[in-house]
Amino acid sequence: MRKDHYARFDGIVLFTRKYKENDLLIKIFTKEYGKRMFFVKNIQRQNNSLKEIAFPYMRASFVGTINDQGFSFLNDTGNIQFPKTTIDDIQANAYAAYMTGLTDAAFEDFIQEDKVFDLLWQGLGKIEAGVDPSVVANIFEIQLLPKFGVAPNFLYCAICGQDSGRFDYSMAYAGVLCADHFHMDERRLHWSPRASHFIRMFSQISYDRLGEVNLQVSTKAEIRQALDDLYEEYVGIHLKSRHFISQLETFINPLDDKREKKYDNS
Repeated sequence: MRKDHYARFDGIVLFTRKYKENDLLIKIFTKEYGKRMFFVKNIQRQNNSLKEIAFPYMRASFVGTINDQGFSFLNDTGNIQFPKTTIDDIQANAYAAYMTGLTDAAFEDFIQEDKVFDLLWQGLGKIEAGVDPSVVANIFEIQLLPKFGVAPNFLYCAICGQDSGRFDYSMAYAGVLCADHFHMDERRLHWSPRASHFIRMFSQISYDRLGEVNLQVSTKAEIRQALDDLYEEYVGIHLKSRHFISQLETFINPLDDKREKKYDNS
Protein backbone atom coordinates (compact mmCIF):
# COMPACT_ATOMS: atom_id res chain seq x y z
CA MET A 1 0.00 0.00 0.00
CA ARG A 2 1.41 3.37 -1.01
CA LYS A 3 1.84 5.96 1.72
CA ASP A 4 2.70 9.63 1.46
CA HIS A 5 2.66 12.51 3.87
CA TYR A 6 3.47 16.19 4.07
CA ALA A 7 6.56 16.92 6.15
CA ARG A 8 9.28 19.36 7.17
CA PHE A 9 12.80 17.94 7.16
CA ASP A 10 16.48 18.81 6.99
CA GLY A 11 18.39 17.62 3.97
CA ILE A 12 21.62 17.60 1.98
CA VAL A 13 21.53 17.65 -1.83
CA LEU A 14 23.66 14.75 -3.05
CA PHE A 15 23.25 15.38 -6.78
CA THR A 16 20.86 16.66 -9.43
CA ARG A 17 19.90 15.09 -12.75
CA LYS A 18 17.97 16.49 -15.68
CA TYR A 19 14.65 14.74 -16.30
CA LYS A 20 12.93 15.19 -19.64
CA GLU A 21 13.07 18.66 -21.13
CA ASN A 22 12.32 21.07 -18.30
CA ASP A 23 12.22 18.96 -15.15
CA LEU A 24 14.84 17.94 -12.61
CA LEU A 25 15.51 15.06 -10.23
CA ILE A 26 17.22 16.01 -6.96
CA LYS A 27 18.67 13.30 -4.72
CA ILE A 28 18.44 14.53 -1.13
CA PHE A 29 19.79 12.81 1.96
CA THR A 30 17.21 13.70 4.58
CA LYS A 31 17.81 13.42 8.29
CA GLU A 32 14.37 12.04 9.00
CA TYR A 33 13.66 9.82 5.97
CA GLY A 34 17.00 8.75 4.54
CA LYS A 35 17.93 9.27 0.90
CA ARG A 36 15.06 10.19 -1.40
CA MET A 37 14.69 11.21 -5.02
CA PHE A 38 12.63 14.38 -5.45
CA PHE A 39 10.93 15.44 -8.66
CA VAL A 40 10.89 19.16 -9.49
CA LYS A 41 8.73 20.20 -12.43
CA ASN A 42 9.55 23.13 -14.73
CA ILE A 43 12.81 23.92 -12.93
CA GLN A 44 13.77 26.44 -15.66
CA ARG A 45 10.84 28.75 -15.07
CA GLN A 46 11.87 32.16 -13.79
CA ASN A 47 9.38 32.06 -10.94
CA ASN A 48 10.31 28.59 -9.72
CA SER A 49 11.59 29.20 -6.19
CA LEU A 50 13.18 25.75 -6.06
CA LYS A 51 15.86 26.73 -8.59
CA GLU A 52 18.01 28.01 -5.74
CA ILE A 53 18.40 24.55 -4.17
CA ALA A 54 19.29 22.72 -7.39
CA PHE A 55 22.97 22.52 -6.43
CA PRO A 56 24.95 19.62 -4.93
CA TYR A 57 26.19 19.94 -1.34
CA MET A 58 23.34 22.35 -0.53
CA ARG A 59 22.21 22.02 3.08
CA ALA A 60 18.75 23.30 3.97
CA SER A 61 15.39 22.75 5.60
CA PHE A 62 12.70 21.53 3.23
CA VAL A 63 8.93 21.20 3.08
CA GLY A 64 7.40 18.61 0.81
CA THR A 65 5.59 15.35 0.27
CA ILE A 66 7.46 12.19 1.23
CA ASN A 67 6.40 9.11 -0.72
CA ASP A 68 7.37 5.59 0.31
CA GLN A 69 7.46 4.57 -3.36
CA GLY A 70 8.66 6.48 -6.40
CA PHE A 71 9.46 10.17 -6.38
CA SER A 72 8.86 12.56 -3.52
CA PHE A 73 8.06 16.24 -4.08
CA LEU A 74 9.30 19.59 -2.77
CA ASN A 75 7.18 22.61 -1.98
CA ASP A 76 9.43 25.02 -0.15
CA THR A 77 12.85 25.53 1.43
CA GLY A 78 14.42 27.53 4.24
CA ASN A 79 17.64 28.02 6.18
CA ILE A 80 19.60 27.45 2.99
CA GLN A 81 23.36 27.07 3.38
CA PHE A 82 24.67 27.62 -0.13
CA PRO A 83 28.05 25.94 -0.82
CA LYS A 84 29.59 28.83 -2.75
CA THR A 85 33.20 28.21 -1.67
CA THR A 86 32.86 24.47 -2.25
CA ILE A 87 31.45 24.89 -5.75
CA ASP A 88 33.95 27.57 -6.79
CA ASP A 89 37.08 25.72 -5.58
CA ILE A 90 38.00 22.72 -7.72
CA GLN A 91 39.61 20.76 -4.88
CA ALA A 92 36.82 21.45 -2.41
CA ASN A 93 34.28 20.48 -5.07
CA ALA A 94 36.09 17.24 -5.86
CA TYR A 95 36.27 16.08 -2.25
CA ALA A 96 32.68 17.10 -1.52
CA ALA A 97 31.58 15.07 -4.57
CA TYR A 98 33.54 12.10 -3.24
CA MET A 99 31.88 12.35 0.17
CA THR A 100 28.38 12.60 -1.27
CA GLY A 101 29.16 9.75 -3.68
CA LEU A 102 30.30 7.53 -0.82
CA THR A 103 27.13 8.39 1.07
CA ASP A 104 24.98 7.37 -1.87
CA ALA A 105 26.85 4.07 -2.19
CA ALA A 106 27.12 3.12 1.49
CA PHE A 107 23.52 2.14 2.23
CA GLU A 108 20.10 1.77 0.62
CA ASP A 109 17.65 4.60 0.02
CA PHE A 110 14.77 5.22 2.46
CA ILE A 111 16.88 4.15 5.46
CA GLN A 112 17.24 6.72 8.24
CA GLU A 113 20.91 7.21 9.14
CA ASP A 114 21.16 10.00 11.70
CA LYS A 115 24.86 9.58 12.46
CA VAL A 116 25.91 9.56 8.81
CA PHE A 117 23.67 12.54 8.12
CA ASP A 118 25.27 14.54 10.93
CA LEU A 119 28.74 13.46 9.81
CA LEU A 120 28.14 14.57 6.22
CA TRP A 121 26.41 17.80 7.27
CA GLN A 122 29.30 18.77 9.52
CA GLY A 123 31.93 17.64 7.03
CA LEU A 124 30.50 19.71 4.18
CA GLY A 125 30.29 22.63 6.59
CA LYS A 126 33.99 22.29 7.37
CA ILE A 127 34.88 22.26 3.67
CA GLU A 128 32.74 25.35 3.09
CA ALA A 129 34.52 27.03 6.02
CA GLY A 130 37.90 26.49 4.35
CA VAL A 131 39.27 23.50 6.24
CA ASP A 132 41.55 21.31 4.10
CA PRO A 133 39.03 19.23 2.07
CA SER A 134 41.34 16.23 1.80
CA VAL A 135 41.52 15.97 5.60
CA VAL A 136 37.76 16.39 5.94
CA ALA A 137 37.21 13.64 3.36
CA ASN A 138 39.75 11.34 5.04
CA ILE A 139 37.86 11.58 8.32
CA PHE A 140 34.57 10.95 6.55
CA GLU A 141 35.68 7.89 4.61
CA ILE A 142 37.34 6.31 7.65
CA GLN A 143 34.27 6.80 9.85
CA LEU A 144 31.92 5.65 7.06
CA LEU A 145 33.58 2.23 6.70
CA PRO A 146 31.16 0.46 9.10
CA LYS A 147 28.28 1.33 6.76
CA PHE A 148 30.00 -0.83 4.14
CA GLY A 149 29.98 -3.73 6.59
CA VAL A 150 33.56 -3.49 7.82
CA ALA A 151 34.97 -2.14 11.07
CA PRO A 152 38.77 -2.12 11.06
CA ASN A 153 40.44 -1.78 14.43
CA PHE A 154 42.62 1.33 14.37
CA LEU A 155 42.83 1.90 18.12
CA TYR A 156 45.02 -0.84 19.58
CA CYS A 157 47.20 -3.77 18.59
CA ALA A 158 45.12 -6.73 17.43
CA ILE A 159 47.55 -9.09 19.19
CA CYS A 160 48.33 -7.56 22.57
CA GLY A 161 46.04 -4.54 22.94
CA GLN A 162 48.86 -1.97 23.04
CA ASP A 163 47.42 1.48 22.26
CA SER A 164 50.54 3.66 22.00
CA GLY A 165 53.74 3.60 19.98
CA ARG A 166 54.30 2.66 16.33
CA PHE A 167 51.61 0.83 14.41
CA ASP A 168 51.10 -0.75 11.03
CA TYR A 169 47.96 -2.19 9.47
CA SER A 170 47.35 -5.88 8.90
CA MET A 171 44.64 -7.09 6.54
CA ALA A 172 45.00 -10.56 8.05
CA TYR A 173 44.10 -9.28 11.52
CA ALA A 174 41.70 -6.57 10.28
CA GLY A 175 43.45 -4.01 12.42
CA VAL A 176 46.69 -2.42 13.49
CA LEU A 177 49.70 -4.22 14.93
CA CYS A 178 52.18 -2.64 17.32
CA ALA A 179 55.89 -2.68 16.50
CA ASP A 180 56.41 -5.70 18.79
CA HIS A 181 54.12 -7.74 16.56
CA PHE A 182 55.03 -6.53 13.08
CA HIS A 183 56.55 -9.98 12.53
CA MET A 184 53.11 -11.58 12.82
CA ASP A 185 52.20 -10.41 9.32
CA GLU A 186 54.87 -10.16 6.65
CA ARG A 187 52.25 -8.74 4.27
CA ARG A 188 51.20 -5.85 6.48
CA LEU A 189 50.71 -2.58 4.62
CA HIS A 190 53.87 -0.77 5.77
CA TRP A 191 52.16 2.44 6.81
CA SER A 192 54.50 5.26 7.71
CA PRO A 193 54.38 6.42 11.34
CA ARG A 194 52.80 9.67 10.17
CA ALA A 195 50.05 7.96 8.18
CA SER A 196 49.36 5.57 11.03
CA HIS A 197 49.17 8.42 13.55
CA PHE A 198 46.71 10.49 11.54
CA ILE A 199 44.51 7.59 10.43
CA ARG A 200 44.15 6.48 14.05
CA MET A 201 43.35 10.06 15.04
CA PHE A 202 40.88 10.54 12.18
CA SER A 203 39.01 7.37 13.15
CA GLN A 204 38.03 8.97 16.47
CA ILE A 205 37.93 12.74 16.02
CA SER A 206 34.64 14.61 15.62
CA TYR A 207 34.36 17.50 13.20
CA ASP A 208 33.47 19.94 15.96
CA ARG A 209 36.96 19.35 17.39
CA LEU A 210 38.66 19.81 14.03
CA GLY A 211 40.42 23.14 13.63
CA GLU A 212 42.90 24.32 11.03
CA VAL A 213 44.96 21.41 9.72
CA ASN A 214 48.24 21.72 7.81
CA LEU A 215 49.70 18.43 6.61
CA GLN A 216 52.70 17.98 4.37
CA VAL A 217 51.98 16.87 0.83
CA SER A 218 53.93 13.66 1.44
CA THR A 219 51.85 12.88 4.55
CA LYS A 220 48.62 13.42 2.63
CA ALA A 221 49.87 11.08 -0.09
CA GLU A 222 50.71 8.38 2.47
CA ILE A 223 47.29 8.68 4.08
CA ARG A 224 45.62 8.62 0.66
CA GLN A 225 47.45 5.46 -0.38
CA ALA A 226 46.65 3.75 2.93
CA LEU A 227 42.94 4.51 2.65
CA ASP A 228 42.84 3.53 -1.01
CA ASP A 229 44.28 0.15 -0.03
CA LEU A 230 41.63 -0.31 2.67
CA TYR A 231 38.76 0.65 0.39
CA GLU A 232 40.05 -1.58 -2.40
CA GLU A 233 40.29 -4.55 -0.04
CA TYR A 234 37.14 -4.08 2.00
CA VAL A 235 34.72 -2.08 -0.14
CA GLY A 236 35.69 -2.49 -3.78
CA ILE A 237 33.82 0.47 -5.23
CA HIS A 238 35.38 2.76 -7.81
CA LEU A 239 33.71 6.14 -7.88
CA LYS A 240 34.31 8.59 -10.72
CA SER A 241 34.81 11.31 -8.13
CA ARG A 242 37.67 9.35 -6.57
CA HIS A 243 39.32 8.91 -9.98
CA PHE A 244 39.01 12.64 -10.58
CA ILE A 245 40.75 13.33 -7.26
CA SER A 246 43.64 11.10 -8.37
CA GLN A 247 43.93 13.04 -11.61
CA LEU A 248 43.73 16.32 -9.75
CA GLU A 249 46.46 15.33 -7.30
CA THR A 250 48.70 14.25 -10.17
CA PHE A 251 48.11 17.56 -11.92
CA ILE A 252 48.90 19.58 -8.78
CA ASN A 253 51.94 17.46 -7.84
CA PRO A 254 53.14 15.94 -11.14
CA LEU A 255 56.43 14.70 -9.67
CA ASP A 256 54.79 13.03 -6.69
CA ASP A 257 54.15 9.42 -7.72
CA LYS A 258 52.02 8.16 -4.86
CA ARG A 259 51.46 4.69 -6.24
CA GLU A 260 55.03 3.49 -5.86
CA LYS A 261 55.75 4.69 -2.34
CA LYS A 262 55.93 2.15 0.49
CA TYR A 263 57.32 2.98 3.88
CA ASP A 264 59.83 0.50 5.28
CA ASN A 265 58.92 0.21 8.96
CA SER A 266 60.36 -3.25 9.46
